[in-house]
Parts: sequence; C-alpha cells; structure tokens
Amino acid sequence: MGTPIAANYQRGLLSIVEIMQFMTHNGLRLYKKKGSSQSINRVAEYENTMNENPYRKGVVFVSPCKADLVEGKGYIVTSYEALQEKYRALTHWTPNTYRGGTYYDFKRRIIKGHERENLKQINVISLDIDTKEVDLYALYLGCEELGLPRPNLLLETPRGFQVFFVLETPFHIHKKQDYKALRVAERLSENMRKALKRFVPVDTGCVPFGFYRIPSEDNVLDFYDQPANTNQLLTWSKQYEEQENRNFLRVVYNKNASAIDQTSSDWYRALIRATHIHKGHFGSSRNNALMTLALANYASERPLEEAYDELDQFNSNLNQPLKKGEFERIIRSAYSGKYKGVKRSYVEDLLELWTDGQAQFKGREGWYKFKKPREERVRSHYKEWEEDIIAYLNTHTSPETPFLEASLSSLAKTFGMSVSTLKEVCKKSSKLKKFTIGRGRGARTKLGSRSMLFRNLLMLRKNHILQAQLSFAELLPEPNQFVPLQFPTLETELLTHEVNILYSSGASPPVKRTS
Repeated sequence: MGTPIAANYQRGLLSIVEIMQFMTHNGLRLYKKKGSSQSINRVAEYENTMNENPYRKGVVFVSPCKADLVEGKGYIVTSYEALQEKYRALTHWTPNTYRGGTYYDFKRRIIKGHERENLKQINVISLDIDTKEVDLYALYLGCEELGLPRPNLLLETPRGFQVFFVLETPFHIHKKQDYKALRVAERLSENMRKALKRFVPVDTGCVPFGFYRIPSEDNVLDFYDQPANTNQLLTWSKQYEEQENRNFLRVVYNKNASAIDQTSSDWYRALIRATHIHKGHFGSSRNNALMTLALANYASERPLEEAYDELDQFNSNLNQPLKKGEFERIIRSAYSGKYKGVKRSYVEDLLELWTDGQAQFKGREGWYKFKKPREERVRSHYKEWEEDIIAYLNTHTSPETPFLEASLSSLAKTFGMSVSTLKEVCKKSSKLKKFTIGRGRGARTKLGSRSMLFRNLLMLRKNHILQAQLSFAELLPEPNQFVPLQFPTLETELLTHEVNILYSSGASPPVKRTS
C-alpha cells in the first residue's frame, strides 16, 4: 500500500498529507465515501475494515482563504484523500478533529459545527507567533530549558510562524464526562504558551483549538515525527503551575514587605521627623540621611514628584538644610537606578545618632548598589561582549552565509577586544559557534551565531521539502502503520549541520586546538 512516514523521512521524501495524517492520529477516513480515485476493490476492502471498527472517524474543517474564514465560509473534510486533493487550494484547517459538521448555508458554504463542545479529540497543542522578528532558535532552546518536548511542526505564515506539538495520546472529549478532558487540554495549552512566552512572543490570547494554517510545501520549515508524551506534559503542567503559584506568593510578599519596611515603616517616620541632622558625620550626615530616605521612596516605587515634595519639606525643616542644587543631586542619584533601596547598616547608624532609639529597622538586610553603567567600567563582562558579537553577526551574516570568516586577530580587532577575550567569550558562550581551519599564520576562523545557523538549517529544509512530490498511492499508508523514528537531539542535529555546511566543499576538518 504505502510507505510509513519514518521511512519516507529517511528517504528524504516528506509528504504533506503524511504530516496531516500524523497530526490527526488517523482520525479521518482514508478514502472518500463517494468519488474516490482509488480502485473499487481497494475502497471496498477499506470499507469492510471500517465496518468492523467500533470507533467512528471524525472530520476537520477547512477554508480556502483568510477572508472566507472571517465570513465563516469553508468545507467539511472527512478523508485524507480529499485533503490530498484540496490542500493546495486551502489556507486554514482544524488539526483537532470534530465529531461531525454541517452547513448553515450549503450554497454559500457557511460551515457549522466547529464549536469547542463538538470536538472529538485534541491531537495537537498549537502556538501562534504574530511576527517575523523572532529568534526561532530561542523557541527550541526554551523548550529544552523548560523540559518541554521538541516541537513537531514549524510553519511559516504571512505574518509570523505557527508551532505544533503532536500529542502521543490525544485527549478524547466526552459530554458525559462534562468535557473534563477539554478543560485539562486547555489548561495545558495555556501553561505551555505562558512558559514559552519568556523566549518568543507567543500569542497567549488566541483560541487554543481553532483554525490554524494548513501545512503545504511552501510553509513547512521543520518537521519531527516523535510525538510528545501526553502524560509527561501533564506532569510538567502541574509542576509549572505549582512553581508559578510559589513565585506569585513570593512577589506579593516582597511587594508588601517593601511598602511596610520603607516609607510606611517606623524607622522612616522617625528619621524624617529629625531636624538636627547636620554634616560632618561619616556615613551618617544629612546627605546620607536624605539619600537613605530617597532610596526608601524609590524602593517603594513611589513617584519621584511625591518623594521630592516630602523630602523637600524634610530638608527645609533641618536646622542646617542642604542647598537646592545638592538636594536635587541626591534625589536624582537615588532615582537613577544605580541603587535599589536602603542598606540596613546605614539606617541603624542614622537611627542611633539622630533619633531616640525607639524605632528599629525590621526586615531583610536591604539593598545594594547596582553595577556601574558599562561605559564607566574598565572591563566589560563577558556577557556584554557576547551581546556585542551577536549584534555584529546579526548585521553581517545571513541564513545564506551564516559564518563570518577571518583570522582570529582580525575578528578580535573588529569586535574591539583582545584575542584572549574573544577566545574566552566563545568558550563560555552557548550562543556562538567558532571553528578554526588550518594552523599557524594561515589559520582561518569561522564564527557564527547559533541562531543564524538555525535559520540556515530551516532555509535548507524548506528548499528540500519543495522537492518532495509523491503520488497519492505512495502517500497514504494503512492506519496505525506509523513507526516513530528516534531523531538526534537538537544539539546534535545542529552541530552536524554546522560541520556539514563548513566542510561540504571538501575542506579538511579542523584540528582540535587547546587554546
């Protein structure tokens, strides 16, 4: 009959209908009931198999364009044969299957039945990214960091990208169970979107199980046929919620603590009422008192105007007030962002020297000075050097030419750093990839960002998919014949790709260097 999807992948042939069959878990009929292009005997044999199967197949809804979809126009598709015939003329579909469907208006093709309560089974968790200005490699790295599986399908859309995780075990929706599985699936989808939003601009507001772009030879960028383990995803979702709840409680506690321990605290009120603070006391002069009070306002997220008014009154009440210029300089410094709040030892010294000692500092140790702005530091941190290099590579490389090639000393000069610093940054970085070809004075270094290399990989895959063309008979295996293929990890796959594009021209492999 046909060839399993994994075998097709090994042969370098990737059919769109196989991808859709994989996404929908064989949830549709194989052949059309009427008007099939297959032989009568083959269709009859399939119908006999279907009659013995106690489980009914579902349907998907499709639409030929976004404008029609907005108006509710589309078609109801019940078989993969029909999808094979129509998908090139379609733009949207529902990868999650429904129990059935009909038309409000058959003549105008106004579809009916794609409500969430009519879902038969949820096959995929989908993400929508409504921008092209996105680092797709960050999405895959985010999945690995969060403990999520690798996405099964990455599609390019006119405005951005769509990502699909195919569930190993679909959620089967039942009205008798009060749609419990549907609620669990929606919760899982919401948690995955919220978690991945840290890495890429995922749209957290779109309908989780509605219409999405239909796969085609023109828009598939990446496909991976190892489905996501549903039980492991549910375990991850539960742990994610527990962690989010802990973080929420921690944030609420800190915010309340900040408000109480700072401008509303006893020590703040005692210090701001002191009028005899004067200069000449190291660490506890009127300058230090004003700075401490201003930092308490800043840490409490109090508007600058309110803090200024209150502290101006405090300064005016002093027996020896600060001049206006000095006063404003201290306020600006406190609100500059170099500091995040008061330090306990400073507060305690001020209280001991200028108050009756009744008020005490309560709470944590307090806050410390931020690092200086980069331009004020002699040495830049490696992270900042890494950001500089990546910014330069993003401007001077492309998916077609992902590497910058030159001698190591020339590259270091380009980035405004020493050779030793460049080596150390590349050694520590997880976002850069450096290869050295040759030895001595003639050695050449190829440097690229892993993000750009990933874009190069996707570009090559897209061109490869455009060449895949199979006949219908080859594309449709018998149901349940999929054999999952164990793919290498993203790290291994990307490294293999990097080596391939470096040495596909026949150049000798690099000599391992210890520096």
